[in-house]
Amino acid sequence: MTNQVNNKYEKEIQRADYEHHHPTAGAMIGHIVANLTIHSLKIKQTALFAPDNTQLFLNQFAKDWYCTEQNFIWELSQSLRDENDLVPTTQKDMQEYTGLVEDASIKYQSGSDQLFDLVKDFDSQLLYVTKGITLAQKEQHFGESKQLEQLYIWVKAQIAQGQLFLGHDIKEGLYIEIEDGDDE
Repeated sequence: MTNQVNNKYEKEIQRADYEHHHPTAGAMIGHIVANLTIHSLKIKQTALFAPDNTQLFLNQFAKDWYCTEQNFIWELSQSLRDENDLVPTTQKDMQEYTGLVEDASIKYQSGSDQLFDLVKDFDSQLLYVTKGITLAQKEQHFGESKQLEQLYIWVKAQIAQGQLFLGHDIKEGLYIEIEDGDDE
């Protein structure tokens, strides 16, 4: 029995490695689940440690952010299973697949710096979400595509809330794709 389990797990590892080097909707959603997992931990840390008036903002939004991200993790994981895609489920998976950076020392920064870090992470997640939408549509994984579109809409709204609270323009300090001009 153990040999059979080990063989199945080895095939899963090989498949995951292949799919992360030849992106599929499932692999991209695995990255999204990992990002949401790490981001929700960062939300909790910031909500507990951010000083000054940022604490008032977080008292209003952090719990909803955390719970909403946990719901997306659950729903996207179920969709991965339903499409026979691989589902990241371990801390090792989350650390390996996330595109976000954890830093425990950030809790000693100003409240606005901590909040802006969360906003930038929301923005970083959009890169994965838009790629995931494209791949899910291409592979006709319409349920995954719809969930990712809902996540995209929600993340954009959270970026706007955070940026407006910080007194920033909505795009200030966020990722801007630069066109290379070679398309002529």
